[in-house]
Amino acid sequence: MFTVDVKKLRSRTLVGLAHSGDYTLLSDTYTRLFETLDARDLTDKTRQMVAIFYDNPAQVPMANLRSFAGVTAPKTVPADAPLLGITLPTGRHAVLRFTGDYAGLPAAYAYLYTEWLAKSGETLSSHPSYEVYLNSPRDTPAAELVTEICQPLI
Repeated sequence: MFTVDVKKLRSRTLVGLAHSGDYTLLSDTYTRLFETLDARDLTDKTRQMVAIFYDNPAQVPMANLRSFAGVTAPKTVPADAPLLGITLPTGRHAVLRFTGDYAGLPAAYAYLYTEWLAKSGETLSSHPSYEVYLNSPRDTPAAELVTEICQPLI
């Protein structure tokens, strides 16, 4: 169904905004993030969009879900309020590359955390999963969106 590769990923420095609540509304937080970056003339200094998901929506009430809407940036980009700076650690990750509308991501997560994990013999680390968006819905048809789901491993 999906392909999962185990890769050693390098550390990434992010700047972004915290998001609380429904994960499907994270795009609203990204809108605020880019408005803030534009107002500070920082947008051109950023690179890829990366979202961190701290909670399992099957175990945490929607109103209490925590996530982070971020972009990769050099360490020299200031993370002054309301922006926050986060560093994703270097290490082994399960990486599932998903192509298609974001609405299909829950099925990819279900595969990763049930079928693949059970067969892989791998152990999840305590670090949260994150998504790396390799293109943007602003200029890419939904069926062609490419997202890497990255789950840190021990």
